[in-house]
Amino acid sequence: MKYINILLIIALLVTTTNSCDDDDDGSGANDDLRLDLVAEGFSSPVILVEPPGDDDRLFVVDQSGQIYIIKDGVKLSQPFLDVESEILLEDAPDERGLLGLAFHPNYTSNGKFYIYYAGPLRGGAPSGWDHTNYVAEYKVSSGSADVADDASGRVVLAMDHPQANHNGGTVAFGPDGYLYISVGDGGGGDDNALGHVEDWYEENEGGNGQDITENLLGSILRIDVTPTEDYDIPDDNPFVDEDGLDEIYAYGLRNPYRFSFAPDNSLILADAGQELYEEIDVVVKGGNYGWNVKEGRHCFDTDNPEEAGDTCPTEDDDGNDLIEPVIEFQNSKSFSNGLGNVSVGGYVYDGDDVSGLDGKYIFGVLSQDPEGMDGAIFAANRSGSDWSYEKILETDVFVLGFGQDNDGEVYVLTSGGSANSGKVYKISEEGDD
Repeated sequence: MKYINILLIIALLVTTTNSCDDDDDGSGANDDLRLDLVAEGFSSPVILVEPPGDDDRLFVVDQSGQIYIIKDGVKLSQPFLDVESEILLEDAPDERGLLGLAFHPNYTSNGKFYIYYAGPLRGGAPSGWDHTNYVAEYKVSSGSADVADDASGRVVLAMDHPQANHNGGTVAFGPDGYLYISVGDGGGGDDNALGHVEDWYEENEGGNGQDITENLLGSILRIDVTPTEDYDIPDDNPFVDEDGLDEIYAYGLRNPYRFSFAPDNSLILADAGQELYEEIDVVVKGGNYGWNVKEGRHCFDTDNPEEAGDTCPTEDDDGNDLIEPVIEFQNSKSFSNGLGNVSVGGYVYDGDDVSGLDGKYIFGVLSQDPEGMDGAIFAANRSGSDWSYEKILETDVFVLGFGQDNDGEVYVLTSGGSANSGKVYKISEEGDD
């Protein structure tokens, strides 16, 4: 498989036959830590969210189109929301489906929440493109807090996508109250296939990742969802009244599948690499993160993607620096000593249950062995421009994503590769019962 990123492999899970032992909660690289099982029976759980002001329920997004509630430690049988009929998700490999969930900061009073999903290509989309990614608003039903109002859905933002992969998929409200959205570069390889713009550095280099004028792909978006129709643009978005699309907050990204906001309000993102390098970025307004001119801290050559290029620019045509990641690691499919094959973004630990993780950024890799199923979890010290990190846990399953509750505790979402083998674990410390 030439171009590996997390959701492509996640889709492959439905065809594999291996599964983890029911009693196995992961073998820890740090003997003081463990993974405590919270709930199971999911298909491909990709993110966990707890609504603001609600400390009793965890909401889990399953790629197959459902949002499930874990209430009082039990997974409710009825989904909170089921949009399986609205999504596009076919046989493996497939990176589409239901990918993101964010509750409005005022959820307790307005009942609004937002999802990100890949649906069938809308009418009027470019010919030959694959699908349309949607951000949609829903409301909780008036009759039960555990069920959404299916009829309340409205599309906030629609983005046509040329290939099936690299959809990004995180939606999250920032500390400023605006909705942030991660969008991949359009898919394919090298960011230069059908539907990918060309040429700011050399022919076929730059792609959607470096474009800010023709489409929203390869970017982090920032919008105001206050209006009851469509959305507004924050006045201080970097390209308002400038040469660039107003929704774009940052760009130069390949497949920013997962990001989160730290307690200090910084935005931390994992961007899945193509062949050689995976990366973790701290995202700033207007930042250009280099793809497809760079992969991690290395030059990227679309003519020879399996080897780092010799030369590349350090800034774009507008004089913006190509910002380097705070963590770069080798992809294990290309390097025998590589850390793993896909970077999976997580959260800064802000809880009380695990003393040694306070303030550290928790992230993972889908699998350490590109041909196997052995995910790993890491903790990074957020200091300087080159973060140090250590492995804290290993699993014999795939690590699909992370979650965080209102107490700052961090959860790990996995799949063992067979039907309904998806599980949710909580990172805990030995002796914490």
